[in-house]
Amino acid sequence: MYFEVDGKQVFATTGGKPFDNKKPVVIFLHGSALDHTFWGLHSRFFAFRNYAVLVPDLPGHTHSEGPALTSIEAIADWLNDVAEALDIDNISLVAHSQGCLNALEFMSRYPDRIRTVSFIASGLATPVNPALIENAENNPEKAIAMMVGWGFGSAGHLHQGPIPGHSMVASGWKVMRRNVPHALATDLKACDAYKNGKAAAAKIAVPVQVLVADKDRMAPRKATMQLVEHLNSPEVHIIAKSGHMIPQEAPNICRQLLKTFIFANNPSS
Repeated sequence: MYFEVDGKQVFATTGGKPFDNKKPVVIFLHGSALDHTFWGLHSRFFAFRNYAVLVPDLPGHTHSEGPALTSIEAIADWLNDVAEALDIDNISLVAHSQGCLNALEFMSRYPDRIRTVSFIASGLATPVNPALIENAENNPEKAIAMMVGWGFGSAGHLHQGPIPGHSMVASGWKVMRRNVPHALATDLKACDAYKNGKAAAAKIAVPVQVLVADKDRMAPRKATMQLVEHLNSPEVHIIAKSGHMIPQEAPNICRQLLKTFIFANNPSS
């Protein structure tokens, strides 16, 4: 669906069901240069179980009007504008990679809207290789190759996956090519500049879930465990053999963990 925020058009998928703001809401947040398609399997699962689902393209990404926002703080404020535009609270956040930083800052600024948060494959901060930022600005194909190479585990690189005939790596290339150079470079610089993770994590008072990828080369386990250390009694799961793209590499495990956590802490009638 399309709606307007701050005078600009925003696109979001709703999991195949009409959006109903009277239900508990699950908002899925994508990572750098990605979009709503990253969450296709998981969004439909919750939409068909009596949740209102929202999977927005960030400004300047795929179908949402730009420009891309230049800081994690600006994205957090934009997310609150989205919540106000759609008149929603009672929100469960599900965030991946850069989306986790966006969720951290959003929750620290607007805690009353949130009931649960699930962090997937991220840390308190996401320092970015300077070569990656340079390539994102000047040689996008090389930047995509770097991110896809680092992002997927062995199954992705062997073009294996849970969906027959579907290549996770090829899909990653396709989506990122829609969002270069501007969105990719802007996202990476926003991640690199974000320094408020510790303070933001300390403010979280709702139930928290953290999914850690055992073979992650973009947000290594050490970085994710630093996030865990600054949260209040989070539920932590380590996903064996998965690279950074847990929701696509291990969708069944990811879905089951999200289901159990959200159903228990933000139930839908």
